[in-house]
Amino acid sequence: MKVNLPDDMREIFEEFLVEADEILEELQNDLVELEQNPEDKELLNKIFRGMHTLKGGAGFLGLTSIVELAHRVEDIFNKLRNDELKVTPELMDVVFAAVDKLTEAINMLKENEEIPDLDEIKDLLEKLDAIKEGRLPGESSSNEQSQSGPSQIPEEYKDVVEWILKYPGKTLEEILDELILLPPEERPTEIIEKLDKLISEGKDLKDILPPDLYAKHFGKKEEKKEEQKVEEKKEQTSASTPAPQAASQTTTTALASKTTTAPTSTTSTAPAKKKEEKKKEKKEAEVIRIDVERVETLMNLVGELVLDRNRIVKLVSELEKEFRDHEIIEQLSETVTSMDRTVSDLQVAVMKLRMQPVKRVFSKFPRIVRDLARKLGKKVQLIIEGEDTEIDRSILEKIEEPLIHLVRNALDHGIEPPEERVKKGKPEVGTIRLFAYHEGDHIVIGICDDGRGIDVEKVKEKAIRKGLITPEQAAQMSDKEALELIFMPGFSTKDQASEISGRGVGMDVVMTTVHSFRGTVEIESEPGKGTCIYMKLPLTVAIIRTLMVGINKSIFAIPLHSVVEIVQYDPKAIKGVGKFKSFMLREDVLPLFTLNELFEVPDSKDKEYIIVVRVGERNIAIAVEDLFGEEEIVIKPLGELLKDIPGIAGATITGDGKVVLIVDVNSLVNDIKHKLIGVM
Repeated sequence: MKVNLPDDMREIFEEFLVEADEILEELQNDLVELEQNPEDKELLNKIFRGMHTLKGGAGFLGLTSIVELAHRVEDIFNKLRNDELKVTPELMDVVFAAVDKLTEAINMLKENEEIPDLDEIKDLLEKLDAIKEGRLPGESSSNEQSQSGPSQIPEEYKDVVEWILKYPGKTLEEILDELILLPPEERPTEIIEKLDKLISEGKDLKDILPPDLYAKHFGKKEEKKEEQKVEEKKEQTSASTPAPQAASQTTTTALASKTTTAPTSTTSTAPAKKKEEKKKEKKEAEVIRIDVERVETLMNLVGELVLDRNRIVKLVSELEKEFRDHEIIEQLSETVTSMDRTVSDLQVAVMKLRMQPVKRVFSKFPRIVRDLARKLGKKVQLIIEGEDTEIDRSILEKIEEPLIHLVRNALDHGIEPPEERVKKGKPEVGTIRLFAYHEGDHIVIGICDDGRGIDVEKVKEKAIRKGLITPEQAAQMSDKEALELIFMPGFSTKDQASEISGRGVGMDVVMTTVHSFRGTVEIESEPGKGTCIYMKLPLTVAIIRTLMVGINKSIFAIPLHSVVEIVQYDPKAIKGVGKFKSFMLREDVLPLFTLNELFEVPDSKDKEYIIVVRVGERNIAIAVEDLFGEEEIVIKPLGELLKDIPGIAGATITGDGKVVLIVDVNSLVNDIKHKLIGVM
């Protein structure tokens, strides 16, 4: 259903979408937490308020289907707050379905300004109504028609009762408030006037509803209110000692004195402090919402500025050689040095604009774990750590899919069923830990479970059977290298594929995605104890420091974070291992490749240097012909035609105007992995 909004409502509409996103994101986690702590009244109230806010905003904009869904869920949580319903897995399944449908509706609004028709959500509304009435979806209430038939309701109240029954558990005053909040075209003006009149006449629900209908829908709550009133009266009468005829007067005087003296005793100091604190909080919480495209544009402009800076620095360096003692050159050099610092500071400031907390992705996993655990019949608790750790937005957007694969594998492969865990002497409830932390100029995102762990021999056996490695290679492999086989395309330790995992594509996606960001993946596992997988990713992908190297008169940039050390090429330290070469570095034997052979470029002269690079947990030696030092570069994509070239992460323009290709060491090594296995 298309939503037609006048221009003057556009700003309110945009604000509603942002607020709705925030509410629904919080609700997902709050609902998972509620299922674990069903008696948490504060949490129940928070969820109720969230739904009420969502309903109010949608009602103001006339978004009928969102209002109806939110209203049903709100009613359910009102009953949960009043102990008229209990939290059960079945109830939560339907509530989660409603939240999913609300999220879908908000996404439809963002994309096409459409919302689902009421007919599309009819079944879901019926399920919510059934739960609200204390029935499981699909059950029918006995004698419902006879108990609530129109014949039992006085004629003058029939139309009012139809509306009252839509808000079970609420007083007339609360129902009146709800009707006033409805969109203008749906607001029942006549009913509002009648309710207002009934309230002003001092009537309540008992005066309008037949006894059986009242007892069914409202009795429990009203009984509680009556009990509270009786208790309050008892307290008031026991506290007052005057004669009966003067009691009411004394009570009124006491209340009047409370309302006049109590505030004046505190207004001189406390309110002033509170106002100051509120102002301070408001100032700290002030934020400006900026379109992502504007940030990207700013980032691109800063990137171009960095390239221009590099060019100017290079030109000034050349001028200094020619006119070393000239006064103007000295001033120019000082100005360029100052500009260099300013551009670096600007670059850092803009980079921070792109940084976002991993909480944006982590917050989705409590719900994912809850649903999968329920489907698999397992008991699992999810622990999240370091959710405030920040990372580049472009990485954050693409890391969600790999994390989902890792969580699904941990639940399906790792965590055992409750009965199996008990037999092993483990707690019945398994634990999955999702965490993030900074490590230098990188961020580490990891997932650990306390499940079965990975059997290394089984991994080797499966890899041999699938033809991924030979028995000879398997015999030479260390446990670490064998564990890395699970990231190869088509590999799975599961004998039968399920709808959750076992097809051998998930872990390959993890490795491919992480490598596309010049990151690394490491795995640790102990049979019977559990498995940990760590993804090490750069904080940003736009501007990096690199080492410039040369082969055959061409220059390549190697990201500096992967460079361990640089040594002189020494032919005496080169040893042959079959058709491969290795490099003896102190006591270590490193597989040796030349950049020429990796890129299939002919040699133009003898090798001068060896660059030791870190790939995962191993070091590899790469021989190059020339070395040109460090340079800060801006990564530029190669475009659609050249984007899939193995070993190339992008391109950049150097200070002297040359186009330089950036080496992706991880994908290069992946490309020759079958060769590496035999020599490591």
